[in-house]
Amino acid sequence: MNYLKAVLTKLIGQRDIELQDLTVYLNSPVAIGEHSNIGEEVETKISNIDALESKIETINKILKQLEPKKTDQ
Repeated sequence: MNYLKAVLTKLIGQRDIELQDLTVYLNSPVAIGEHSNIGEEVETKISNIDALESKIETINKILKQLEPKKTDQ
């Protein structure tokens, strides 16, 4: 389970970076001089975020399934 938590932490970090990049593209497109097609860059960021969110969701489901069941006493 430690590997899953480590991968989850990594993916959350990658998603957060992608989200911040997207925020920069949307709020300061002039600051991104080397990118001539902001639309494509935004679409790529959204795709990356979507893929990372899917992986994060899947790992969270797996972790929940692996949790020991609590018994009512």
